[in-house]
Amino acid sequence: MSNRPSLIALRAFEAAARHGNFSVAAAELHQTPSAVSHQIKNLEGFFGFPLFIRHSRHLELSNQGRRLFDVIQPAFNAVDQICMELRPFAETEKLSVHCSPSFASKWLGPRLPDFFARYPQFTIQLSSSATPIDLHKHSELDMVIAYGAALKSSDICVQSLGGEECCTLGAPMLLGGRTEIMFDELDTIPLIESQLNPLSWQDYFRQHGKRIPEIMHRPSFDRGALALAAAVDGLGLALESVRFSQQELANGSLVKYFVEDCRSVMCEIHFLCYRHTQRNSPKIVAFREWLTEACRLDSA
Repeated sequence: MSNRPSLIALRAFEAAARHGNFSVAAAELHQTPSAVSHQIKNLEGFFGFPLFIRHSRHLELSNQGRRLFDVIQPAFNAVDQICMELRPFAETEKLSVHCSPSFASKWLGPRLPDFFARYPQFTIQLSSSATPIDLHKHSELDMVIAYGAALKSSDICVQSLGGEECCTLGAPMLLGGRTEIMFDELDTIPLIESQLNPLSWQDYFRQHGKRIPEIMHRPSFDRGALALAAAVDGLGLALESVRFSQQELANGSLVKYFVEDCRSVMCEIHFLCYRHTQRNSPKIVAFREWLTEACRLDSA
């Protein structure tokens, strides 16, 4: 018998131990769950003891399994990193990024020329939709900028893009030029709903200990950009992120309104997601560092 087990079996063990699940490990390795299970059984036969305590819904490492995992996980990470560093990259490499339509048009798009100026060797393929994207199901994507919440998974890195100021916005002449609003006035002012916004008007007033205004007319849109456009047109007040509305605030088509006894709310709304195995890819590192810096400067 060889004194070294199969590397394929060790890779299957590492993935299963990291996820605590054969099926998730199999999806990552592009194998069937039965194939991964078979490799683990062969590995346990090689060592002569069980590597996992098998529960009905998850796997738990045995003491010996924990010792093996603690050694091979950093070893595989080191192999992945050196292979990434030594692999020859083409002069131009495509980075596929997916985000919400509003983030693409209102924030990311206008800043991409700066990214290209700093990293001319990369090109970005940008796609957008309001539907949440699972990187496990979209191998064609490198990174996702999630809106509202991000999928939690041990093989997906998730990084918040920082707190965003969410406040009440409206056209400058909506109330004849004044920007301070008594709370009782909100019963007569349309409150524009942004359906996917993680901070709703109900959340906003609840956080301030206020009742929900009893207004009948509440226009609703499925995009933050559309809600802001409606506010620019004088349809009512929008509750949106300042990150989305910088251009309108700068050109004066929107202003901040101050509701009695209420203030702006800081929320983490956008999250950068990418695969753990690609975390050291030059294109991933470049975009991550650029985006993080841009968001930091944006909120300074």
